[in-house]
Amino acid sequence: MSSSSIAINNIKQSTIISTQIFGISLFIIGVIGHTLSIYVFTRRIFRSNPCVCYFLASTLSGCIVVYINIPLKLLQVGYNIDVFTYSVAMCQSLTYILNSVRFLCSSSSVTLRGWSSMRIAYRAIPCTILFIGIAFIHVPFYNTILLPQRSCSITSAAYRSFFGIWNLVFWSWIPTICMLVFGLLTIRHIRQGSRRIVPQHTGNLRQQDQKKINRQLFQMLMIQSFVFGATTTILSIGNLYVSITSNLIVKNDVDKANDTLLATIVNWIATIGPCTNFYLFVLSSQSFRGEVIKLFLRLRPTPTANTITASYIPQTRY
Repeated sequence: MSSSSIAINNIKQSTIISTQIFGISLFIIGVIGHTLSIYVFTRRIFRSNPCVCYFLASTLSGCIVVYINIPLKLLQVGYNIDVFTYSVAMCQSLTYILNSVRFLCSSSSVTLRGWSSMRIAYRAIPCTILFIGIAFIHVPFYNTILLPQRSCSITSAAYRSFFGIWNLVFWSWIPTICMLVFGLLTIRHIRQGSRRIVPQHTGNLRQQDQKKINRQLFQMLMIQSFVFGATTTILSIGNLYVSITSNLIVKNDVDKANDTLLATIVNWIATIGPCTNFYLFVLSSQSFRGEVIKLFLRLRPTPTANTITASYIPQTRY
């Protein structure tokens, strides 16, 4: 066996192992996190808040990523069970749906900061879904099953470059910038509203509470923006690098195997955001963290009357 064949086999094995580690870990993290997020967002304290509608929509989008995207990718790369190649229609439809849903996770966070009424929330969510569906309508037309390797992939080198730039601008930068702009405007609006509503002679307690909420909003905004922007930018730049270098130079089999490994890793990195929203909420919001703590306190076993009585029986000394 030649050295190049050994190198290719090692790279392929690394691709499989990294897929299994990332896929299984993110699936477990996502299932636990989204289950707890749904529980918290349906509590009475959050139920009437219009912002929670967007958080809940983002969580449900993340559930689709966890329960559909991750298992399909895990089976495809980690265990060589590729449902994308069953037919051209399956290849095109799954590629379209998975790309749209992954972007929907970020768009729900963007609209969250811009709108703050239940009536607008109920209209904005379906409009956002429709807009994303239209925006990604070009994806199925440039994906098909390629032979002889029989893989569902982009057919045109020019479209591959375009799609890399599209992801970088439309999926990575624009949502991140919108998060920051809408978030800062929303926080400013809340601060102005608190000055108008709260009289200065009513004491400092409510003002302190409002400042605390403002800090939580800003922390949540910054953490989510950073994680989303960083992970999606890594994916976009990685795919763009593979596309540009494939057009400029003739790559051998070892280079192609390295490109596949790189594309696999950056794709899993971009999946971190939709799987870790719950943990970002816990870190950045005291109210959210408090509801999670209450849940675990309810699940904690309570001591029975016999146990309490037994714990107080005085010991007889001889």
